[in-house]
Amino acid sequence: MNTIRLRDSLVLLCPRCEGSLYDESTLETLLLQPDIRLSFLRPTLLSNLASPHPPEEQRNRIACPVCREDMSREPYSAEDQLFVDRCRACDKIWLDDGELGHLCTQRELKTPPVAPGFFEGLRRLIGLTPRIL
Repeated sequence: MNTIRLRDSLVLLCPRCEGSLYDESTLETLLLQPDIRLSFLRPTLLSNLASPHPPEEQRNRIACPVCREDMSREPYSAEDQLFVDRCRACDKIWLDDGELGHLCTQRELKTPPVAPGFFEGLRRLIGLTPRIL
């Protein structure tokens, strides 16, 4: 597992299956970022943003990478009917390859992103860290 830091939180990325593990508040913060597909996190999360995820019936139960308890398959939220693996023991969410992109798309459909101002757009265009996260 590779670890990336998002401000005060850590995200685990699996280079083998391209899945990722978040605590719930980190994932919500990430989904609230208005243009994650253009952000400085894009190169790190690219595989999890774009790849198709397997059909629900082809998924196996997995153990939490942190505490090794069995994770349960359940909808991410009442609004997002995407099923994710959730560990109730340590409050982590595992997203398979492509599920982060699905959640971002659903969030954007419900709340279209606000275009950043000129200077913020310029900062992001030239690769500087966005001020929004």
